[in-house]
Amino acid sequence: MSILFIIAVIKAVKQHRVSRKCYVLIINRSIGDALSCLMANILTVYVITKDVPNKNVIHIFENFFIASFWSGMISYVSLSVLKLFAVARPFHYRNTVTMKSCIYLVIGSWIVFLIVLSYALGATALTRIPFLQQWSQCKVETCLRMMYRIRNLFVIGIYCFTLVCFILTVIYVHRAKKFVETFQNSQKAKQKSSRLKFPLWKLALNVATFALFNLAYVGIIITFIILAGSDKCFSLRNYPTMMQIFGIIRLGLMARIIVDPIISFFTDIQVSGKFA
Repeated sequence: MSILFIIAVIKAVKQHRVSRKCYVLIINRSIGDALSCLMANILTVYVITKDVPNKNVIHIFENFFIASFWSGMISYVSLSVLKLFAVARPFHYRNTVTMKSCIYLVIGSWIVFLIVLSYALGATALTRIPFLQQWSQCKVETCLRMMYRIRNLFVIGIYCFTLVCFILTVIYVHRAKKFVETFQNSQKAKQKSSRLKFPLWKLALNVATFALFNLAYVGIIITFIILAGSDKCFSLRNYPTMMQIFGIIRLGLMARIIVDPIISFFTDIQVSGKFA
């Protein structure tokens, strides 16, 4: 579905039916989602076809999955911030938010992808490759634990930041509506102002999808952080259970990747209208 949606958006952009600025971020988010699905499918095939899967190989594919997920998430957050800026500073938005700045955001999302991937693979290598482990003295309960904790704290922070951006957007939209209503001096002005509506329901639907399908992931992360506390061996003692839980959680993340383009096809007429 992500690939079909990317094709539909590219076609709509070429035909000038949608704004290039926002939709380049939407395309980028879909590319990150498609890459996440690819990594998950490769890992599934590997686990099924191997009698005894190698833990290190599994960790590598998991790191690629999470890094791809992060690339899509950065695009998600960027769109929320741009929409907030559009309603908070509408006169500055057109001049400040250009196609060039959106391209920079896309590049930034893939820089984050490389940072997350390098950080995770580096910590894994220092822990699991014998000569590197001897040199660094890294262990699962020290280096890997710290890496996962830092990454998980960033996930929680970005999740909360996106919800805060949506709440602030709603507040600014309601303020703008009240401001317009205050200066309605004639029926003609009322008719004109009734057309000036920010598509808040679309934003609400997108954020609700993001919040709902990531809620279990964030909730489990917070739960494990609280339960582990200062216990460095918590993840080692509960490794099988944690892997089962995170496997189920990642199914939820995959479901969001499938549901997102479907919702967009039904709600975004400019994209889906002429796709057939």
